[in-house]
Amino acid sequence: MKKELRNCDDEVYFTVETDAQNGWIRGCWYGIVPIEQIKSASLLYVDCLQRSPYTKILSDIRYLKSSFLDANDWLERVCLAPAVQAGLTSFAYLIPEDFTDKLAVEDFCRRAQGSFRVHIYDNEDDAVEWLKGCK
Repeated sequence: MKKELRNCDDEVYFTVETDAQNGWIRGCWYGIVPIEQIKSASLLYVDCLQRSPYTKILSDIRYLKSSFLDANDWLERVCLAPAVQAGLTSFAYLIPEDFTDKLAVEDFCRRAQGSFRVHIYDNEDDAVEWLKGCK
């Protein structure tokens, strides 16, 4: 299953798919994504968790050109509990090596502490290896 979300210019800003081979959900973010679109994509993560047997997410933000720091409050209030109820146990962020908005990711990780495991990687092989080791 692969779904994509598009902006008003018909450009893809988010794709999500289940990865049956690895046993997780993979999301990829692209371009400048306003807060309302971040919310839509995050709800899609929750929907995928609810509809699949998978409990792990690999969130690839290497091609994201905007911050989601302003969405973290909403994510904590609206998405974290349903995601955990749907079975989320492990969440890996894949960031670019020269990532300048690490504050948003670190803030999200702080908010998720105690709910599920979350780690940040700038190397896809490391993120995949960590997720594969999560039970």
